[in-house]
Amino acid sequence: MKFELVLIVIGFIFLIKGADLLVMAATSIAKKFGLSEMLIGLTIVAVGTSLPEIFITITSSIDGHSDLIIGNAIGSCICNFLLVIGIASLIKPVKFDKRIINRHLPIEIAAMILLIILGNTNELGDYHIITRWQGVILLLCTAAYVFYTIYEEKTIKNEKIDEEIVKDVESKERKSIVTIVIYMILGILGLKYGSDFVVDNCIHIAEMLGLSEKFIGMTIVAVGTALPEIITGIISAKKNETDLLLGNISGSNILNLCLLIGLGSVINPLAFISDFNISLIILIAVTILLQWIATKNEKSELNRGTGIFLIIIYIVYIILQI
Repeated sequence: MKFELVLIVIGFIFLIKGADLLVMAATSIAKKFGLSEMLIGLTIVAVGTSLPEIFITITSSIDGHSDLIIGNAIGSCICNFLLVIGIASLIKPVKFDKRIINRHLPIEIAAMILLIILGNTNELGDYHIITRWQGVILLLCTAAYVFYTIYEEKTIKNEKIDEEIVKDVESKERKSIVTIVIYMILGILGLKYGSDFVVDNCIHIAEMLGLSEKFIGMTIVAVGTALPEIITGIISAKKNETDLLLGNISGSNILNLCLLIGLGSVINPLAFISDFNISLIILIAVTILLQWIATKNEKSELNRGTGIFLIIIYIVYIILQI
């Protein structure tokens, strides 16, 4: 088992570094088109930090590990809301943009409800099935969300972009096209082999310990693949770039729910156990809780006490999973 654990750690390192290289390259290109911090967080950075989950989904779907895909998608969302935001709040109070509260969180709840509907349409014994055509619906929802965020950006006037972010991105823009392409290739290779290491060895450990793939997906894999979001959250909090942090988390969660499950089911229809509904209901409750906390004061701010509270909830959630 020690050998498998070492390979999982190596896999996560590959995933994190691969995602970092791709985000670096993609953000450099995207900024040239005048995209704001919020939009970059909702789209480019969200896709970049979700790449570990995307590659694990592809690998798991090809190998027929549906429970790992579902567990990873939902577990990553819960981890983002509780652990990532909780840690960021410990470093510096996190202020919610009203667009996140009034528009993007409700969109996430709608995506969760849609998943419940799709997941209960086709049943086979104790298993629920998400078919390929339902996966296409989820992928279309992902595309619609991306287009909506771009449209939303264009309709908002006088958007302010933090000077430090601009300087940071401008420094990346000076990288040559060759360098950017090399970053992309290395990033893809890191994500590919990292996902192989994580999935294969997590399955081995689950079999040795008699643990379910869903449990592994909602705990070990979810936390591991959330490391890019955790790192991004810490850096964003230190730089007081909460728009980038919250945009990243909101966008990542939409991708987790729609893109991951949609992509996985298009490759290979997903069959999973019926407690899928319970997991989604927990996620809806967490989303509503976070929205309520963010709106209970005029500043729409999460302080350190709230951060500790969110982390404690996540620890209790993990204990209950065990």
